[in-house]
Amino acid sequence: MTGQEPEYVFDQVQIGKGLRPVAQHGFVTVDKGVLSLLGSDQQPIDSAPVSQVSASMVRFTRGKTLALVVNGTKYNVSPGWGARGVGFVLPGQMGHVKTAAEALLKLIQFGGGKA
Repeated sequence: MTGQEPEYVFDQVQIGKGLRPVAQHGFVTVDKGVLSLLGSDQQPIDSAPVSQVSASMVRFTRGKTLALVVNGTKYNVSPGWGARGVGFVLPGQMGHVKTAAEALLKLIQFGGGKA
């Protein structure tokens, strides 16, 4: 990120549309009431006012992934999932991902988005 930093930045975000990956090491930012999805190269994928974003936890990922609807397009977003240098991780050791997903969901709810 360069210049003026956004209020909230989630990095190392895996972003996908259904089963198709859009960004493995992307970003989700929330700044001045606008949620933005950015690719690995920090180029915009999509953005909308937080109040117009719909979010829900994806059940089969045990709370590690959010389903976001931004401008009518559904994205699967896993904050922290693409973290490099994590090394070997056993199932159930991705607690930081769940915490980041919960924090993003709360930001969307607080901003007036549907959850």
